[in-house]
Amino acid sequence: MAEGKKWIVTTSGDHPLKDVKKSLTDKGFTVEAVLDEIGCIRGEATEAVAKKLRKVPGVAAVEAEPPPINIGPPDAEIS
Repeated sequence: MAEGKKWIVTTSGDHPLKDVKKSLTDKGFTVEAVLDEIGCIRGEATEAVAKKLRKVPGVAAVEAEPPPINIGPPDAEIS
């Protein structure tokens, strides 16, 4: 089985967010968070599923979530 990646789906605003979420789930997207205020949905899927998500009505963009930033503790040596 292909390994999933984290994705951020930006919605266009012309479809209800709950309808877009259902359509994404139906395509195989695992929803982790719905950010109502900014019209985004975070979750996990394979590259193949992410490609399908771009064609869902109400989806403006599907982008890979950037990796977390680790700046270390405040007293760490500068490297």
